[in-house]
Amino acid sequence: MCSFLQNIYVTQIFEKSKKMWKKFFASFGVGLLVSAILLMGVQLGSAEPLTYAQEAALFSLADLDQVDKSPKRVVVEIHASSTPELNSFHRLLPQAWSMVRNFYARMGVLVEMVPGGPAPGKLEAGKRLRFEALTHKAWLAATFKAFQVAPPFRLRFLAVCQDKYAFAHLNLSTIHLDYRRFRDDICGAEPKEARYSPERLANLIIHELGHLFGLYHAHEFVNDPIGEFLSDGKTANFMSHYLVKPGGLGFVDFQKRLVHSYLSGGKVFQQYRQVDFDPLRYLELLKLHNRYQEPEPDKTTERR
Repeated sequence: MCSFLQNIYVTQIFEKSKKMWKKFFASFGVGLLVSAILLMGVQLGSAEPLTYAQEAALFSLADLDQVDKSPKRVVVEIHASSTPELNSFHRLLPQAWSMVRNFYARMGVLVEMVPGGPAPGKLEAGKRLRFEALTHKAWLAATFKAFQVAPPFRLRFLAVCQDKYAFAHLNLSTIHLDYRRFRDDICGAEPKEARYSPERLANLIIHELGHLFGLYHAHEFVNDPIGEFLSDGKTANFMSHYLVKPGGLGFVDFQKRLVHSYLSGGKVFQQYRQVDFDPLRYLELLKLHNRYQEPEPDKTTERR
């Protein structure tokens, strides 16, 4: 792949489109490597082109075909360094992972945690994934590498994603977490006795894994079957940004069907494969072929 420097107009894009980038990262704060590169004018290999009718049929969510809802097993490599900066992560992870496992068991997804080495094992979309809890310095390096951000553009890049603690790179099957930033921003504001609650970490992992299972944010569209809260008006959807509210997280059956379709190699997986696992293009095609509408741009949410 080409780097950002290979396109002379990158500076103009960052300067003139800062609002677009902010919305871009707020909309899909995960798995954006391919999208970012495409926006910079780099051409990647693509799947076979479809006719408009074929594309409309593929990206219609009104008909997900027969979804295999049998239990799916997904292996997640966990890598975290032994540096003191991550001491509390190591303490919280066993309890947090139990919550993650129990949440996805309700959806029929069996997530298995395995230790990962410094280098990733053989990863596979929807089958074997990787979660990396990193120091702030290592997270910056991993993020710049994943998005191929050259040194002259790094400060601008960080300016438009300054409220992000994690990126789930769908095409890499990997989640990168800046644990120090997450700890200081999310846990640091809590009373001392609740500061290191494993629930906060569990909710973030649950959310980011949702992206690697093919899901988009609950606030993307106003007329799809996914609301930011469940029908009781209190339980936050796990793909919303309301991850620190008490009361636990939930999901709707439509999301369960999307996840199983993705993990079984069904229609949702085929949709992502058609767009080379580019989440921005994926959302554009869902909007077009399902007549979904975006919310008003000034809508605000609690950020994770």
